[in-house]
Amino acid sequence: MQPSIKNDLVYLLRILESIGKIRVYTADFTDAIDFFRANNQQNFNASLMLLINIGEQSTRVSDELKSKYSTINWLQIRGFRNRIAHDYIGIDRFITFDIIQHELPILKAEIENVIRTEILSKTFDKEEYELAKQSEFYINIDYDSIV
Repeated sequence: MQPSIKNDLVYLLRILESIGKIRVYTADFTDAIDFFRANNQQNFNASLMLLINIGEQSTRVSDELKSKYSTINWLQIRGFRNRIAHDYIGIDRFITFDIIQHELPILKAEIENVIRTEILSKTFDKEEYELAKQSEFYINIDYDSIV
């Protein structure tokens, strides 16, 4: 399939779902060490995998959409994905926790804005969005923040 802005909705929803899951896994923590140690590092490791997924999905977003929303640092998202994937054991838990606490909420709001804007401009299919809302694969998305 040729990359097209019309296909980007699914990738953006996957990013939001990953962010939502990370929020669930980190909700009880205010400290990077506690987060890292919790459940034999299960929450930390799951969050790393979801951060990798965010980076993966961002690489699938069309160049057209990336150009249109150039305020989102797509390159940095992909770069962090690569850092986690290729240096998994060496990932700094403090930096990771800081990114989760401070950068992901910003990215979440930016992606929600993209979806909202593109649905209103009819670039994204509203029906596809409504179907996603009913899917069990997208239960951690805050749909009230989008449309």
